Amino acid sequence: MAGFRTIVINKRCKLESLLGSLVIRTEVEERIHIKEIETLIIESTAVALTSALVADLTEAGANIIFCDRKHLPASVFVPVHAHYATARNIKTQIAWCDGLKAECWGQIIKEKIRQQALHLLDLAKPEEYALLADYSSKVTDGDLDNYEARAAAVYFRTLHGSSFNRSNACFENNALNYGYTLIMAAFAREISACGYLIELGIWHRNAENAFNLASDLMEPFRVIADRLVVMIPNDEREKYKRYMLKLMYSRVKINDENQSFIPAIRIYLHRIFRFMKNEVTDIFPIEILEEEVSVN
Repeated sequence: MAGFRTIVINKRCKLESLLGSLVIRTEVEERIHIKEIETLIIESTAVALTSALVADLTEAGANIIFCDRKHLPASVFVPVHAHYATARNIKTQIAWCDGLKAECWGQIIKEKIRQQALHLLDLAKPEEYALLADYSSKVTDGDLDNYEARAAAVYFRTLHGSSFNRSNACFENNALNYGYTLIMAAFAREISACGYLIELGIWHRNAENAFNLASDLMEPFRVIADRLVVMIPNDEREKYKRYMLKLMYSRVKINDENQSFIPAIRIYLHRIFRFMKNEVTDIFPIEILEEEVSVN
């Protein structure tokens, strides 16, 4: 079971493991119990770390994210053996039938659009909410009518203006991409911990995407990043990374229980995998619980 702290390393230092603690060596020495760490983000490329630390963090169930020279997430450390039934689960995953995958994808997109609609309702956009709620109700297996794209066009332009495009180079996209990468990293780690291949998706099939399944299953949780971006004050935009890290402490209501971010993902994934085994007929809806967002 992973811990509860997100640790960001953004300066030159050496990281090592000693007596169950992460030791951060700079001009001074700082120690953090490894069992307390849920996510370690190595934001600086001037960091040296030991293989013993990586092994101990992995054993503790921590998520490790490495950033590039632009300080943006570039890779995620995924353990090779994270579940006792990995071989059996992968064999099952390879055999998932197209019909069941299409049905699952339809439910995922239905929930994603419902989350987008609820976000717009919270922002006092009743007309746009009604349109997206209608789109959500019309999603079928495989989303063959591409309501996901239709909803996205309305959703993002309502949030960020009529000229906004997800390919634009702007603050909003920088913040969204950072937040989405953190969410995908969390999903990749938890999917691997469940004993499934993150490369083998149910809908995403990009041969160059090492996180196809994580990209599929994270969709309804993207709204957590969306909500954070619109809450960042204009004069605080240069601190967007610090704001987006707040998603790691988000609260989510799922299966009628309030959960923190990572446990909510685990509950959601277990439901998805039961769905793909034909043990249940639906996935859990989620509710993002609002909290005040600020940084020190």
